[in-house]
Amino acid sequence: MKSITMLAAAAALALPLAAPAKADPRQNPTADYSADAVAKTQGQPDATSKIWYTKEKVRVDVSHQGQTMSVIMDRPAKKMTVLVPKSKLYEQETMPEGEAQNPIASGTWEVAKAGDEDLGGVSTTKWTVSGKGADGRGFKGFIWTTKENIQVKMEGEAEDEGRKVKVVSELKNLKIGPVDAKVFEIPKDFKPVPKDEKAPKDEKKN
Repeated sequence: MKSITMLAAAAALALPLAAPAKADPRQNPTADYSADAVAKTQGQPDATSKIWYTKEKVRVDVSHQGQTMSVIMDRPAKKMTVLVPKSKLYEQETMPEGEAQNPIASGTWEVAKAGDEDLGGVSTTKWTVSGKGADGRGFKGFIWTTKENIQVKMEGEAEDEGRKVKVVSELKNLKIGPVDAKVFEIPKDFKPVPKDEKAPKDEKKN
């Protein structure tokens, strides 16, 4: 389950916290929404996901390298739940500090408005972004946001541990508005991951 948890969490890293905001990609979304997402990273298979976002909770259903899973982040409870549909199992963990934060909300960034642009019928503002986050990861490129500060597209070059790769992520079928609370519930036919299956992960920490 460790690799599944890390993969699902990674898919959610770009999902910012909800809070009062203004038009700025470093700020946080002001509206709930759902969307399909496609992420392309140089040298890796494409990753697709479905996102449901609210002020308190986020769910991301991820498909990557033949694996399908869901991660539900509950901010008030500081809890992260990973669902594995194939085996109908789930695992809950404490959500790491800053897990759902906007990656460019902290660190040193240069941001400038590049203009307004229509992306698939969605009105957005295009921004040039360059800098490095508090986690040491750098990015240089463009980010497109709606007036609600929802990040619709990101395209550029990311740097992590000295390695630079081209990255593109984009939302499709964006629907801004209330999200059904049921999507954040654990299905009744899902069971917790057996303790013996968790053992290998615990043993690696020793």
